[in-house]
Amino acid sequence: MKRLFLNNWCGSRLILAGVLAAISLSVAAADPYTIGMIVPTTGVMATVGSRQLATVQWWEGEVNAKGGIKGRLIHLITCNDEANPEKAVSCVRDLLAKGAVLLINSSVTGPIRATMPLIKNGPVMVTPSPNVLPEPNTYVFQTSPSDRDLTRALVEYLHKSKVDRIGVIAATDASGEVGVATVKSLLPAESIQYNLARIDLRATDASIQLAQVARSDVRLIYSTYSGGGAATVVKSFNNLGLEQPLVVSYANISDAFIALIKNDMPRRLLGLGLKGVVPELVTDATDRAHLESFAAAYKKFKGEPIDLLNLNALNLVDTIEAILRDGPDPADAPAVKAWLEKTPIRSFQTLRFSPTSHVGMNETHAAILEYVGGRWIPAAPMQ
Repeated sequence: MKRLFLNNWCGSRLILAGVLAAISLSVAAADPYTIGMIVPTTGVMATVGSRQLATVQWWEGEVNAKGGIKGRLIHLITCNDEANPEKAVSCVRDLLAKGAVLLINSSVTGPIRATMPLIKNGPVMVTPSPNVLPEPNTYVFQTSPSDRDLTRALVEYLHKSKVDRIGVIAATDASGEVGVATVKSLLPAESIQYNLARIDLRATDASIQLAQVARSDVRLIYSTYSGGGAATVVKSFNNLGLEQPLVVSYANISDAFIALIKNDMPRRLLGLGLKGVVPELVTDATDRAHLESFAAAYKKFKGEPIDLLNLNALNLVDTIEAILRDGPDPADAPAVKAWLEKTPIRSFQTLRFSPTSHVGMNETHAAILEYVGGRWIPAAPMQ
């Protein structure tokens, strides 16, 4: 009887241990995916960061409301770098310490570049900055066309408009350096001359710079940078009464930027944008359906229409979600890198990385747009 009791007792302990182990494994399996995001939500780039953050927060809520991915919820941790390289570095260190398995970097050129050495061994980080061209041996993937590809779209528009000289206003920061380098290498090769002036992002007036570049033979002016500094250019442009079309750069194709300049609109406001901003330009039926679905869901979430900044962030979360749903263990950075290099990522415009390029879009995704009647449309050539 004693032996039988001991056998039953031991058996019960084994069963109990097995149940506890199963519960432990179940809890472990249910641990959320921690996603870290570096994003400027204050300072001169707040208009860039806030819209992207709203999209990522929308995505987190949508995924979690449906039970997560593979039974695991999304846990988004954000850090405001204020578009400051030193703060961006601190953000990455903090996010990694908190267990982020994947990183989203929605800052600007200088801060993004400052963070890249911190992830030389992973995890994978995705960013939408056209000015960042990650080396293929890194764990950084860029989801927009490059600055050069965007400028090629401008060149095509200039040729169609028979324009052979433009004025260029560029910031003195890292983004401005990229823009100037692109202009210097690309425009003369395309028989387009330019007048160039530089301005600090914190400047409150751009009249001197505009006066330097807006000569009588200049039919168009291109402002190459983003955020509050770009609004300064627009306001000074209006104050000077300039009549040429004004082209603003990629990140300024947003409602937030339009709100900053609504009282100073140029006669023609053009912008370097993505075709996805104008849904009818997206010809792939699957991509377009995804775009329209996102637009409807985001409007329900925020009560406002989407813009290019939202689309930039959609590319980011579509990449993150693809990794989590279909890719390898996100904590295995080399495996995730190899998977992204061979796997198209479906979004509102399909991203394609490769072992030789970590830039997911190209000039075929870009378009010159014009702000007319409260929305962006394809820009007609200048007469």
